[in-house]
Amino acid sequence: MPKKPFTPEEVAAQRERIMSAASQVMADVGFHHLSMRKLAAQLGMTASNIYNYFPDKESLFLHTRLHGFGLLLSDINEQMSLNTDARAALMNFAQCMIQFAQQTPGYYQLMFQPPRLRLDDTDHQHRDIQQQSERMLEEWQTHLMSLLADAFPEGMKSKPETCHRQLALFFISSVHGLIDTYHHGALSGLLSGIELIPDDVIRTQLEWLMASLVREAEGVA
Repeated sequence: MPKKPFTPEEVAAQRERIMSAASQVMADVGFHHLSMRKLAAQLGMTASNIYNYFPDKESLFLHTRLHGFGLLLSDINEQMSLNTDARAALMNFAQCMIQFAQQTPGYYQLMFQPPRLRLDDTDHQHRDIQQQSERMLEEWQTHLMSLLADAFPEGMKSKPETCHRQLALFFISSVHGLIDTYHHGALSGLLSGIELIPDDVIRTQLEWLMASLVREAEGVA
């Protein structure tokens, strides 16, 4: 008896399963060292089966990165709907980033530290997926800029656009630095073998960050 074809829901679930495993493998060994055969073995399937869902490594990477942005934006939008205070919303934005990075480190790394790919200009399918990721990244950045403007309306209003961007860069690089430091575990004397960022460290770090943002945005001495 022939095997029943997968339903659209089953296909989507299988694609997500492949992308979740691939995100971790690519984050661990790098995109260029990804072996589709080893990935397939890890998933308990054949490499040719993976190619039924993603025609090549580039396609797998691009779809995985795009899916990661979709997951993060969904988390952020859900959290933002719970806030009425702009500064609390900004704190929640940072907490969403940290939580996402700790729960799905593979996706996070591919999104914010992606490998450099040289895509053929004639490959419109790859270009289309890459552009979708870039649009979602732009949406994420625009959302952050809006949160900063809402959190510090008086201080931000008098500053030029370049200052808005610098403040956003300071904010996100501070959050990313905390994530990256714990992820790589390089500062053993400070981390004491801790793998996940403790809640009290996150809370204190974000309180310091918010105080710095207040001084910069509102000119508090």
